[in-house]
Amino acid sequence: MRLKQAVSFDPEAELGRIAAFAEQWQSLFRPAEVAYTPAHFTAELERLQQAKRLRLYLITRPQAPVALAIMDGLSQSEAIELLSLAPLDEADTVRPWLATPAQRRQMMAGAPEEASGRGVYPFLVGEPEGLALIDLEPEGLVLAMARWGHLNVLDEEPLIAERLHLLGQQIERLGKPGSGE
Repeated sequence: MRLKQAVSFDPEAELGRIAAFAEQWQSLFRPAEVAYTPAHFTAELERLQQAKRLRLYLITRPQAPVALAIMDGLSQSEAIELLSLAPLDEADTVRPWLATPAQRRQMMAGAPEEASGRGVYPFLVGEPEGLALIDLEPEGLVLAMARWGHLNVLDEEPLIAERLHLLGQQIERLGKPGSGE
């Protein structure tokens, strides 16, 4: 991970916090060695409300996170704007811990046994503490990047170069005679 500028926080440590949070969050929906209660996540939100500084991480694979963007320096009012981008359907979309354990199991009834980790997951990280997973549809992610993309401290060039390299390998593999694909 390469940053555009020096920062006053440790992105690797915060990615570790996100990975731990993702595992805790998963325990709401799937069997786990340690199951976290909804009160745990409510406390995280309360700590987030007291944070002096907020960062929005856009990541893939939450339990082994890879940062795609890190928007540093959001205010509490901007966090409310960010939350306004979440879907406006039933409350359990934004706060699924309000659902009963049976309702949460029902939500996961058709899901694969192992999560794919595909997609972009937005996490709001507070300094010095507090953490939340924000439910954003693709449109909300685009709006968040349009609104706060100028705060991104992550250098995107290595990520794009890696993707282009993988695309080149795929094209080369598919272009070989007899690949059959």
